[in-house]
Amino acid sequence: MASSEGRRSFLLGITLNELSFIMFFLLMFISSATLQKTNKQLQQEIEQKNHLQAGIVQVEEQRDEAFKRLQLIESRLIRVGGFSTAPNEQQLEQLFTRLQAVKGEEELQQTINRLHAEQKSLRQYKQFEDVIKHSELAGSSLQQLEQFLQQTKQSRQELGLLKGRLAYSQKKLKNSGLGYPPCWADSSTGAVEYLYTVTLYEQYMQIEAAWPVHRKVDIASLPGAMALVGQQLKIQQLRQGVKALFAWSQAHNCRHFVRIKDDKYTSKEAFKKQMLVLEDYFYKYLLR
Repeated sequence: MASSEGRRSFLLGITLNELSFIMFFLLMFISSATLQKTNKQLQQEIEQKNHLQAGIVQVEEQRDEAFKRLQLIESRLIRVGGFSTAPNEQQLEQLFTRLQAVKGEEELQQTINRLHAEQKSLRQYKQFEDVIKHSELAGSSLQQLEQFLQQTKQSRQELGLLKGRLAYSQKKLKNSGLGYPPCWADSSTGAVEYLYTVTLYEQYMQIEAAWPVHRKVDIASLPGAMALVGQQLKIQQLRQGVKALFAWSQAHNCRHFVRIKDDKYTSKEAFKKQMLVLEDYFYKYLLR
């Protein structure tokens, strides 16, 4: 049998080996953590470097753009000032002084034009005042005069509408056309003036404004017309949205015209359904 001292020596040796393994693994763990931390720091530095490089590229692009603009400004200054080469600081100062003088002349001309306009308005007011004095409106209150002016304005609008419809009707009669006259038509040529452009998609219709600039006043008198602009409407939504507008056209014995466009992905079935609905409320022109 081994002596008691030998056994203690054997146990002590095993313990030291285990400690060595433990220390080794601890060192490996610490080294791995240190490497990960170092790798993360390097990655952050690389990202920061890339970000700085991108910033440098952007700054260089902005610098190039600013340089181009400066060259353009310089070329314009040379052309405006009549210089053969790039002007110096004194020449630029003289040029700016001349430009300010020109601006002053423009402002003076604008003031003169404004005074002419005010003088014209004053003459028109005096003419209107003379008409009032020699008419049944003499002695009327301010409220009555305002009502008269409003009625006159509405009458002029109605007259313009009627002239357009008459011109259109005359044009249609020459071609043996039938149906209602357009609500809007050019008073001199009889050409139709369109209310909307409608694009037909598979599931909805896109409504866009198509009226001419001079119809800005008239569009305000059409109930619900402005609310439809920019809308994407399904068939039932369109029927609901145009009720008031269609009732207006019925009351005025006319129809509004719309331009029709179709999306290339719209099926024939969807196109046909939407066209039939639009024909219930508008006259149409199909864009090809």
